[in-house]
Amino acid sequence: MKKTKILLIGLLALIFGCSNPNSEFIDKVKQYVKEDAMGIELNYKNLEFKWIDTLYVKDELATLNENFNERLKTIKDIEFYFKDNFEKGRIFTKSYLTKDRLVEIRNFQNKVRDYLYKDNEYKSYYDWLFDKDNCDSEWCNTLRNEIEYMDSLIKNYKDFNDNDLNFLKSICWHYKYIDSYYSKKNPDAIWDKVDNEISDLKELKAKIDSLSDLDPDNVIHYKALNIYKVNNPMLNGVEQEIKRYFIFNSEHDIIGKKDFEK
Repeated sequence: MKKTKILLIGLLALIFGCSNPNSEFIDKVKQYVKEDAMGIELNYKNLEFKWIDTLYVKDELATLNENFNERLKTIKDIEFYFKDNFEKGRIFTKSYLTKDRLVEIRNFQNKVRDYLYKDNEYKSYYDWLFDKDNCDSEWCNTLRNEIEYMDSLIKNYKDFNDNDLNFLKSICWHYKYIDSYYSKKNPDAIWDKVDNEISDLKELKAKIDSLSDLDPDNVIHYKALNIYKVNNPMLNGVEQEIKRYFIFNSEHDIIGKKDFEK
C-alpha cells in the first residue's frame, strides 16, 4: 500500500509538473540564464512566465520607417553658410542645390587648384586629373568618381531625388572639402557626423527593404516576461528574485533579453 501511494504521488507530480504549457520555454530560459552566467549553476527557479507581446513585420516596418524619416529630416533641415557663394540655406535640399549650384560644387576643386596647372600642357586641374597616368592615388580615384557622379546628377537634374542617400553622401563629401579649404583645413565637425549618420541610414534602409519583401503579418519575435529566483555565487549564494524580458524568434528560440521596465 505504501509503495502504491508513493507511485501515485510520483505520477501526480509528473502530470502536474508537465501541465505548464510554457515548460519548454522555461527550460530554454533556464539554459540561457546558465550560459549567460558562463556556465555557473545559479539554481534557477521559475516563479512566473507569461507572453506579453508579439512583433509583426508590419509593426517593425512602421517603427523603422518613422525612425528613418525623422533622421533623414534632421539632415535635410541643416542650414549652413558657405563662403564660396556667400549664401546660407538648407544645404541638403534641391531648393538650395539648383543646377547652377551643383555645377559650382562640381567645379570647386578645379577652381582652387587650377593655378598649379596653368603653365603646363593641361588646360585645367581636372584635365590633368583625368589623365590617369598622372595620379592613381586613392584621393585621385575618389575625386574622379565624385566628379563623374556629379556630372550624372547635373545631366539628369530634373530627375534626381535629394532624398537619395548616395547623393547626400556625395554632396557631404564635397561640402567638407569646401569648408576645409576656407577654414584652412579645420572643417566643421558636422560633416563627419552627417556622413556617419548617412551610413547608418543606409543600413537601416537595407533592413527596411528586406522586411518589405516579407508578408506583413509574419512574426519577427515574441516577448515574454519571466520572474525567477537564482542563488548568486557572486553574492555568497544570496537568493535573488529577478524580473526580465526574454525575446524569442519566430521559431521560439531565445535571441536576447531586456531588463524589466515598469
